[in-house]
Amino acid sequence: MAASWIAARLPCLRLSRSFSSSAVYHAKAIKAPDIVLQERMWQREFHQKEKGKIYDKKPFRITLKEGQRYLWCACGHSKSQPMCDGTHLNTQLKIKQKCLVFKAPETKEVWLCNCKQTRNPPFCDGTHRNANIQAAIRD
Repeated sequence: MAASWIAARLPCLRLSRSFSSSAVYHAKAIKAPDIVLQERMWQREFHQKEKGKIYDKKPFRITLKEGQRYLWCACGHSKSQPMCDGTHLNTQLKIKQKCLVFKAPETKEVWLCNCKQTRNPPFCDGTHRNANIQAAIRD
């Protein structure tokens, strides 16, 4: 019942699932009622054809604060890693990846991916341990 009520009043949520980047989806979901946020907060539909540039071979530990909105850099070009600084918007660089927008449902310490190759963005899933990623970044 709640899903049909939400779909009727927020058609942008239903339609935005067809977009390839969920940054649009999550930007709209942030404005949705708390019910939607609780159900979909950590369920990110973030599908990009290409992974970003490998920035670092280890994750970044951060304490996310409840209710705060975060923009995780998926392209690997941001100067304020792991967060987005808008570098992907520079038309001269021709970056295809966009940032992932999400809102923390609770205050919690997490590890955010810095290699940008994770299968669970923005969170680290251990992909940085692969030999090809370790070799890409030299100390």
